[in-house]
Amino acid sequence: MLERLFIKNFALIEELTAVFNGNLNVLTGETGAGKSIVIDAVSILLGGRAQAEFIRTGADRAVLEGVFYVPAGHPVYNYMENLGLQAEEQTVVLTREISLSGKNACRINGRTVTLGQYRGVGLLLVDIHGQHDHQSLLNPSNHIDILDRFGGTGHLELRKQVRECFDEWKKAKEELDFLAAREQERFRRIDMLAYQIKEIDEARLKPGEDEELKKEAARLGNAEKISQNLQAAYLSLFGGEKGRSAYDLVSRALANINEVKRFDPSWERVFEQLETSLYVLEEAAGELRKRRDEAEVSPGRLEEVEKRLQTIRDLTKKYGPTVKEVLEFREKAQTELTMWQNSAQRVQELEKKVKMLREAYEEKAAQLSAARREQAKRLERKVIDELKELAMSDVRFAVAMVSGGEGTSKGLDEVEFLISPNPGEPLLPVVKIASGGELSRIMLALKTITAELDEIVTLIFDEIDAGLGGKAAQKMAEKLKRISKSQQVICVTHSPLIAALADHHLLLEKVVEGGRTKTMIRLLEGDERVDELTRMLGGDMQTADLRKHALKMLEG
Repeated sequence: MLERLFIKNFALIEELTAVFNGNLNVLTGETGAGKSIVIDAVSILLGGRAQAEFIRTGADRAVLEGVFYVPAGHPVYNYMENLGLQAEEQTVVLTREISLSGKNACRINGRTVTLGQYRGVGLLLVDIHGQHDHQSLLNPSNHIDILDRFGGTGHLELRKQVRECFDEWKKAKEELDFLAAREQERFRRIDMLAYQIKEIDEARLKPGEDEELKKEAARLGNAEKISQNLQAAYLSLFGGEKGRSAYDLVSRALANINEVKRFDPSWERVFEQLETSLYVLEEAAGELRKRRDEAEVSPGRLEEVEKRLQTIRDLTKKYGPTVKEVLEFREKAQTELTMWQNSAQRVQELEKKVKMLREAYEEKAAQLSAARREQAKRLERKVIDELKELAMSDVRFAVAMVSGGEGTSKGLDEVEFLISPNPGEPLLPVVKIASGGELSRIMLALKTITAELDEIVTLIFDEIDAGLGGKAAQKMAEKLKRISKSQQVICVTHSPLIAALADHHLLLEKVVEGGRTKTMIRLLEGDERVDELTRMLGGDMQTADLRKHALKMLEG
């Protein structure tokens, strides 16, 4: 439900915060007080067309924000998840800014999104019914959903089965179409993939081979320098001029310390350290000699390594920057080659599967169509009965169904609501013939019938009581009250009958401060509510009898 609405610098509204409850909320006030401005603001908040003309004179931007409580499991959460958005504590916050510069912004829970994404959330949360564009009834594609919701849980389960059958058939058909459309490509890809796999296999690559070869090439290419340096190092450590190598010098120092420790045992630790270093020098010299002898120049081996590296470079240019990725490419190519080689058999299998799945879909869709025809008859009767109670006594309402074609996940049917408001007029699409007031009453009738199954959490009705009085107005008030038990209802009204049944009564007033006009809003309770009902009943003719009548209406 819409818990809180914040409006700033919008038309006559300088700043306004309206708090709503979860049942029947009414907005009342004198003509021109700003009730329609609030509805305009909500319509734009939900993704309606925004124009700079809405910005209050003297301001550079208008801000609209709605805080919604949305129960867990509502479809809006799946939609938001697909956008990468999350709701915290079952709360969705919509924020819209309109700027004179034209840099408008749409945010969902603080995240900036496109207008299309933003509007998608609004459509899942609120239906506005009145002289506004944000009406689900004006989109014929919604009519089939309204009819199916009317059918109840069993009917919706059948529709779910149809969708599952359709999805299976569609998936198989897409694979079949893909393979059938690429018959020539199949042969080309088989030849190409076979060549690529053969080229890689013939190279007999090993993971990490390129890095090892680069190291070996570096050693072979500098073998002479390596040998010279190892020889010099060996001579310095062990094999140099007698008495000048590191080994000889340490040996001499060791003999000197050994002589000293005969007189001073404290030098034992130094002696042991030098003795250990002597062993280390001997081992290092041995390793140097061995590696020096191995570090021979081998032009033949270097040529082999360079040739192997060139083979690897040629393959990595084609199939990946490293040997590892070349081998991964080979595995993927083998998988695709197997798929293409088996595709002829796969086409035959898919043709049978697609035929079987299509037949299953059509059978299930035919059951859904038959169920829809039964539900359509029931819906027609119920809507006509509801509309007659709303002062549309001569109305004719029909559900037009056309079946056939390839079908969709909703079945083989196209559904559109038709209406003839007056005697002698033909049945025509609701979208083309119904006035704003008639649309609102039709939607009110539909919402009364399907309220408990509807996933829209908030319904807003803008002056749908226009032109109604007496029994018809009373019936409308009762219907709104009934709907509000399962959905939040916000109603702009001039009818005291509707206002008297409200759970939450907000008054809009136009005031002048500092020489400027602005719209204010406040919650009415107690005597203030009696005062407003009295005004609605009698206008300027507010008598004691009218006040008593208003009090009686509130007491029920």
